[in-house]
Amino acid sequence: MESGFKECNEQKLYYEIHGEGEPLLLIMGLGGDSTAWMFQIPAFSKYFKVIVFDNRDVGRSSMAKTPYMIADMAEDTAGLMNALGIKQANVLGGSMGGFIAQELVIRHPDKVKKLVLTCTAGQMARFKIDLFEPLLFIRQHDPSNKVFFSQMMFQTMTHEFLKNGEAVNQMLAFFQNPPFPQPVEAFVRQVNAVRTFDALDRLQAVKVPTLVLVGDQDIASPSWAARELASAIPGATLKVLEGGAHGFNFEIPDRFNQAVLDFLMKKG
Repeated sequence: MESGFKECNEQKLYYEIHGEGEPLLLIMGLGGDSTAWMFQIPAFSKYFKVIVFDNRDVGRSSMAKTPYMIADMAEDTAGLMNALGIKQANVLGGSMGGFIAQELVIRHPDKVKKLVLTCTAGQMARFKIDLFEPLLFIRQHDPSNKVFFSQMMFQTMTHEFLKNGEAVNQMLAFFQNPPFPQPVEAFVRQVNAVRTFDALDRLQAVKVPTLVLVGDQDIASPSWAARELASAIPGATLKVLEGGAHGFNFEIPDRFNQAVLDFLMKKG
């Protein structure tokens, strides 16, 4: 494994490279860092050179000094690819990472070979109710993070998972004691970037093979949002995984990984 830091777009980004072969870049979602790909890296690195990194304001990467937008995070990603000498990669973005991936392929189409958008949507800015205000309130008034992560689990895991006390306690323990905790103000900046995201009317410009992947129990980025997203991208494939929610890369990693690999390794 190679790891280190690269200066790009006025940010210092932590990255890791696993395996060899065609590049596969994984972009994590809101509040998550590269450790959240723990169930994907071993599976994908058997076939690809897997690049994971921490977005600005999370993990080991630099904290932002000013507000920013998803487009700025896409430029971070493009800058990291340049710094690593990667001209083109397959790109997988999950949740907020899917927003970043959309901006990346729109702004830098030559950098993306195949695109996988998981548990994500084409727009957030059009909602007339603030979907993030409750999460922000809890995060800012819950020093232990127990209430916050309980709410996050309710929004990201299936009802079957939530009935499994041992699994719930293990995940709560992991979330409450992260190796690289995200400061509250950094979470707020990421949320504000997510709130303004809207690529839906620009997605007709995407010309690369695209898979939109969603769990049938995802309430954070539901299947209707996935259908809307796939319909906006010419030729995109929509796949719905039964028994999956927003965190399906954690909960059903084998099926998640296989769906991604089937698409990426398909000829043509």
